[in-house]
Amino acid sequence: MAEANSLKACTYFLVRYVPDTAREEFLNVGLFLHNAEEQFLDCLFADDFRRFKRFHPQADLRFLQELQTYFEQQIQEHESNLEGYLEEMQESFSNLIQLTPPRPLLTADPQAEMQRLFETYVGKRLEAFPGADTRMRIKQRLVEALRRALVFNEKGFEKHIPAEQWTERGDPFHFDFGYRPRLSAGKPNGHLKLIHALSLHRDRELAHVLANTLHYVRRQEPAELTALIEGFPAPEDKTATLSYRLLTDAEVTLVPLSEIEAFAASVSKELQFHSSAS
Repeated sequence: MAEANSLKACTYFLVRYVPDTAREEFLNVGLFLHNAEEQFLDCLFADDFRRFKRFHPQADLRFLQELQTYFEQQIQEHESNLEGYLEEMQESFSNLIQLTPPRPLLTADPQAEMQRLFETYVGKRLEAFPGADTRMRIKQRLVEALRRALVFNEKGFEKHIPAEQWTERGDPFHFDFGYRPRLSAGKPNGHLKLIHALSLHRDRELAHVLANTLHYVRRQEPAELTALIEGFPAPEDKTATLSYRLLTDAEVTLVPLSEIEAFAASVSKELQFHSSAS
């Protein structure tokens, strides 16, 4: 059992398919899981619709099949105000798709918990659970690694860093994390290091934003940016390859998820959280 101090306060919302609101009959079609502290929101939807056709023979299967992709996109578009997005959905979804009130839970691993909840309340999937191919899932993997490296909650490790301090007032973009190594060659070091998560395949526009924003940061101070990605692109993946080139041309360091533990350990070493114990 996970220790109490490693548990995270989350909430989850079941998503109901309600073809006839007057009869108040429904099937659970998916769920959302939210962690406010880590600014994390993810979703998981059914991919086996045989029981939905039995329940409602006129069910629009294409509509149901597109729910996963649609809500993944919506989460990313509303990332600056996830709580507001959840409130909006609860208030506006009252017909074919409805959300239950939030249900609290404590968990050490939101991703694993979401899969357990899905199997409990929605059912089995035909395909495997989605991998870490969205920005939210990559970011969550990054957060877990930073926690294990005893970095995430340290004072010197900043979160949700507004870009407007380098660009212009009102710029909505925020870097995920950042820090300044405490020492370099035994001397104080104010060199800025920024960290951001993204999917090369899904987030081409974000790659543009990162490269452009980093340019403005570097005009004012020395800075490095490390981008955590799902993995290096296959040659045939033109979208991911373009994102890769945009970032590498901007001198952004790319770290795949397979190297995330080593990266988190390097951040811990630079911040010297354990220097007093060594």
